[in-house]
Amino acid sequence: MSDTMKTLLPIAIGAIALGIIVVGLAGGTASAPTTDDRVSALASSIKCPFCNGESLEESSSAVAGDYRALIRERVESGETDEEIRAEFAANFGDSYILDTSTSSWSVFLWALPVAALIGGLVAIVGIRQASRMSEKSTRAP
Repeated sequence: MSDTMKTLLPIAIGAIALGIIVVGLAGGTASAPTTDDRVSALASSIKCPFCNGESLEESSSAVAGDYRALIRERVESGETDEEIRAEFAANFGDSYILDTSTSSWSVFLWALPVAALIGGLVAIVGIRQASRMSEKSTRAP
């Protein structure tokens, strides 16, 4: 394998992996969610305060049904998802919010593998460049 191929192969693999990550994160439907979609998503992201570790969506209890109806009322009245989650967090605590995808901690956790991939590629290219330079210097008379 030529030196150029040895250098370009890790970069190409990294670029392909990064592309897959970007496509995976950017994928999804472009249409606006329906009321039922929003209610279902919200109920899935809030833990039932009276059930044993279930979300409001999963629970078959009457209390969970009441909270799903409350969520539907809030959605139909025009409240945002964040406002509805904030109301539940204020009433029951942040630990009852199951979906934390917008927190700074979760953004960090998503960015960490991408940063590690880029850092690894830079390190690989740097090590290869250094080894080539040392090989050239040891061959020179």
